[in-house]
Amino acid sequence: MRPLSRVFLVFALAGLTACGRDHHKTHHWPAQRFYASAVSSLKAGNYRHAVRLLEELEASYPYGRYAAQAEIVVAYAYYKSGESDAAIAATKRFIRLHPTDPRVAYAYYLQGLVDFNKHRSIIERAFGVNQLRGRDTTALRAALRAFETVVKKYPHSQYAADAAERANYLTDMLARNSIAVARYYYIHGAYVATADRCKRVIEHYPRTPAVADALGLMAMAYERMGMVHLSRDTARILARNFPSSPYLKRLRHAHVLGGS
Repeated sequence: MRPLSRVFLVFALAGLTACGRDHHKTHHWPAQRFYASAVSSLKAGNYRHAVRLLEELEASYPYGRYAAQAEIVVAYAYYKSGESDAAIAATKRFIRLHPTDPRVAYAYYLQGLVDFNKHRSIIERAFGVNQLRGRDTTALRAALRAFETVVKKYPHSQYAADAAERANYLTDMLARNSIAVARYYYIHGAYVATADRCKRVIEHYPRTPAVADALGLMAMAYERMGMVHLSRDTARILARNFPSSPYLKRLRHAHVLGGS
């Protein structure tokens, strides 16, 4: 065995021994003590210890009065300890097992926070959004769905206002990201892909400022493909709804619209 492997084995065995000692110490604890100790660990920032206590509480008292509370609190503890997948799994499990519980609103809200913060570094860099182009936005879309669920299904919950604000933020970001992708397609001569991407922005993000860009890029893409009627129709819609759009000058220059 290599020296590094021996060191790893020593630490692994030591960890197992420590877990065994801890379990022996807490084996006869009542549910209330498990829960109180877990909450204390959370407040102290000892999230992994809180996770262990809550998991032990669930295993020892699966049908007790603290069980459901432990199921939702452990999701938060996973989130704070950086275990995103475990946090999402825990919230989904809580929703599945307790669909009518008032805490389901929080479960959805927490889902949104977990997925939102998976890409927080990208979000903080990217309100110019080109940085998002080509990146996987699956987590951001999942966060948007979770926040929208809170707003639509639990509008009177204490989480609804913040969820609505985050949902608007993500909607605008995803719309602008789609425009960045459409612009990239246009620059590289992929005009069909440009038009398709712009259609998606108009359909999925109709209340965002990105719609003006979508109409402008779409009109230009149609013009490059020789689809004159579609280009003119789209340009007229742009001019009627967004008369100060910078795309109008380019469309007039290309003789898609009349005027100078």
